[in-house]
Amino acid sequence: MTTYPNEEVLVSALQSHKAADFSLIYDSYSPALYGVLLRLLKDTARAEDLLQDAFVKIWTNSQHYSPSQGRLFTWLMAITRNLAMDELRARKVRATAAAYIGEHEVTATNLRLAEGMLNRSLLSQLAPKYQAVVELMYYRNYTSQEAADDLKLPIGTVKTRARKALQELKHYFNQDIQHYHTEYRGLKSA
Repeated sequence: MTTYPNEEVLVSALQSHKAADFSLIYDSYSPALYGVLLRLLKDTARAEDLLQDAFVKIWTNSQHYSPSQGRLFTWLMAITRNLAMDELRARKVRATAAAYIGEHEVTATNLRLAEGMLNRSLLSQLAPKYQAVVELMYYRNYTSQEAADDLKLPIGTVKTRARKALQELKHYFNQDIQHYHTEYRGLKSA
């Protein structure tokens, strides 16, 4: 049976800020902290990563621990638990972002502007005269002159339509970003 040093020895090891002493803290507390991470995250690899992150944070913040404020284990647990909670919140945000992107994603098979097949795309909100210019210049890599020749329009008109289309798309993207920020804030406060 392994015996662990008492708390005074471990606090002294933390405050010495020596690597050899710090390994004593790691050996004493890593199994318990890993168990907490594993129960919260239910992911072995991520729990191992966060355990290392926790001990890096403990090492860099060791001067902030004060025995008068509580037990060393409680302080170590708070740091470890906070990292786990940050990870769980980040997972929730990533899941929401993935769902949002999935709803607004435009795949190559949907990009048939000439056929009017842009389902759920911001481009489908553009007027047809702007869609045609965007398709030629940005999806088929036409130059302004080539697009003008293909559409039988003056080059100035093509450039104006391209600029106007990009301005409208910027407006739509900003609306989507605002929507995402609203959703994100809702998750963060939950």
